[in-house]
Amino acid sequence: MPTVGGSLDPAMKTPEAPDPCPICQRPNHHPSDHHLVPKSRKGKVTETICSDCHRAIHAMFGNKELEREYSTVEALLAHEGFQKVVRFIARQDPGGRVRTARTRERGDRRRGGS
Repeated sequence: MPTVGGSLDPAMKTPEAPDPCPICQRPNHHPSDHHLVPKSRKGKVTETICSDCHRAIHAMFGNKELEREYSTVEALLAHEGFQKVVRFIARQDPGGRVRTARTRERGDRRRGGS
């Protein structure tokens, strides 16, 4: 019998909720492996997070920042701007998708700005 987002618990005959995302704490229906230090910076360790949080991380931070300052879940959650994004994501439907725009700072750096 197919299920969405988990396996069947034989005792209850209902689908189990997937493990929560370690960042937003929502059920992780769309898991994504995030390299805590980007692969381009020789990172090998990953953390399984939801795809919404993964997109938000890369929209807000560049690879150099992720390598130098935000290479742990705790460091990411300590960033005030990212905390606001996570609070927003946490209020959304975990089965849906959250649209994420690049921050102005991140967008400027990608275009060769300061």
